[in-house]
Amino acid sequence: MHEYADVIVIGAGTTGTAAAWHLARAGASVRLLDKGAIASGSSGASPGIVRAYYADPALSYLATQGVRAYREWPQHYPGACGYQRTGFLTGIAGHAQATTQANVARLRAAGAPLEWLCPEQIRERVPDLYTDGLAGAVYEPDAGYCDPRLTARSFAAGASALGAVIEEGRAARRIVRQAGRVIGVQTDCGFIASSHVINAAGPWAAALAAECGAPLPIHATRQCVGILEVCGADKPMPGYCDRDVGFYLRPDRPGSYVIGALGGAEGAPIDPDAFDGTFSDTQVLAYRDRAAQRVQRLLGAQPIGRRVSFFDDTPDGNPLLGPDPRVPGLLVAAGLSGHGFKFAPLFGQAIAQWVLTGEMSAAMAPFALQRFIG
Repeated sequence: MHEYADVIVIGAGTTGTAAAWHLARAGASVRLLDKGAIASGSSGASPGIVRAYYADPALSYLATQGVRAYREWPQHYPGACGYQRTGFLTGIAGHAQATTQANVARLRAAGAPLEWLCPEQIRERVPDLYTDGLAGAVYEPDAGYCDPRLTARSFAAGASALGAVIEEGRAARRIVRQAGRVIGVQTDCGFIASSHVINAAGPWAAALAAECGAPLPIHATRQCVGILEVCGADKPMPGYCDRDVGFYLRPDRPGSYVIGALGGAEGAPIDPDAFDGTFSDTQVLAYRDRAAQRVQRLLGAQPIGRRVSFFDDTPDGNPLLGPDPRVPGLLVAAGLSGHGFKFAPLFGQAIAQWVLTGEMSAAMAPFALQRFIG
């Protein structure tokens, strides 16, 4: 006799575990499958930054809610997420000033707590930040970072307490269709029947989708961060990103910073099952030197750690979130392009709403699959 669940969620990252918790809380029977462990994919290596401002208003709208969700975590969600409030600055070059200021005005009108700072105001907050070439920066006082592994484990434990079955080390081999629609998932140790399947398998989502005749434009890219410790006294600073220079950073424990790259060769496609997981001190120092073009305190900082993982990317750099019109009963929550952690509580809620009502939140419309599959 086959196993059965109302909903099968494939992938136990922050999006998959959030979906499992929201579904279990709504009374659905849930099976959450992962071929590894909870948060063993890209979620576990994420820097966990939560911030609101993006050039794309659709991302900013959701990210504003995401910041609020993590800031108010104890009021709404199980366990803990490890939220630390640091604030965040996004450096803006002159060529993007007018567009950015217009975006900030629209987002402020919609309730986002954003400020436009001129170079003098930036230096008041971060005296050792070089502002040459910057027209200003977008400042977010409530931005910060969380612990993605703790977040995923909290969602998973909360879902389990509500009756969800969490199966680490059980791989989904195939999403099974019959008469066109989903009827379940074939795993490495048997079939589980279900009328709803959530494909939240990150870069592996594309192979599962292709196997059931519904290909997705998702590819994996290698992503690295270095962790550096500064010398001497260190005045706290907010997180910072600068697309023109090509880096982002966030504070870690006092005196140390997590630094990553934006764009360039760091985003080269890889096989998520067989990629180079090394990241040498020399490479970390190259990240340091890039960031030190803006942040003086990083001069002479020394490597104390690194993380190597991957993103599941789409051609436009935005997530895929919504039902697949080609396969009734199948919803895709993948191709998150590095944004997944920020949106996990919201994506989980939207997935549960779709399972229960057949409708998606209007806020998720920009991420629908139809933009790629017609």
